[in-house]
Amino acid sequence: MAKAKKSIVKKKAQVIEDSSPKAEEGTIYDAERMVVYSDAVFAIALTLMALEIKIPHLHDLGSGSLLQALLAKWPDYLSFVISFLIISVVWTNHHTIFKYVKKTDHTLIMLNSLLMLNISFIPFCSALLGEYSAQGGENATLASFIYGAWITLGGIPFNLVWRYGVGNPSLRDPNADLEEIKAISGHYIKGPIFYSIVTALTFINVWLSLAGFLFLILFFFIPATWVLKLKGKKIVSKD
Repeated sequence: MAKAKKSIVKKKAQVIEDSSPKAEEGTIYDAERMVVYSDAVFAIALTLMALEIKIPHLHDLGSGSLLQALLAKWPDYLSFVISFLIISVVWTNHHTIFKYVKKTDHTLIMLNSLLMLNISFIPFCSALLGEYSAQGGENATLASFIYGAWITLGGIPFNLVWRYGVGNPSLRDPNADLEEIKAISGHYIKGPIFYSIVTALTFINVWLSLAGFLFLILFFFIPATWVLKLKGKKIVSKD
């Protein structure tokens, strides 16, 4: 009787263990929760940048008008627009990543966290750029360089998230087109390279560097598959 009870208890324990997510998938988890967390970080970063633009107070106007005070803040508006678009580009391509990557593990979570660290610090760099870009001289150059360098560094964890995710069969969508993944990888790796070149332009002219950022924003807003089609590549989009 005692042996029978022990056998039943053992079988129940085995059923519980086998039915647990850990037993079925090891350290593999659904990527949805991480994507939702990332979306929240993107949204908070964009909100913080908007909050950095301060309204002109009445006692700050002096003998000038409100319109003059608003126009004087144009560097803040410019840095906000550039940063907003850059974060939007990263967010758009981040969703492209998880079109191909359906699962996640501890390593991918850590890599994605590094990317979120980069995103969350962009509002500070944007405020720095808005404050000093129009001042000219060494301060403007340094502010522009810090901004560009931080954006460039963000391309490293972004590419690591992409390459690790699509390079792991247990995380990648089993129906994903490997040729398409290879082509998109070639597009994404250009990011850190191009951004580093544009950042270096700040030592020649701050405004030339910012113009370069605007060009790259337009370039990376275009889906990778579209770019490759324009080059004659036969990449079939799954959208």
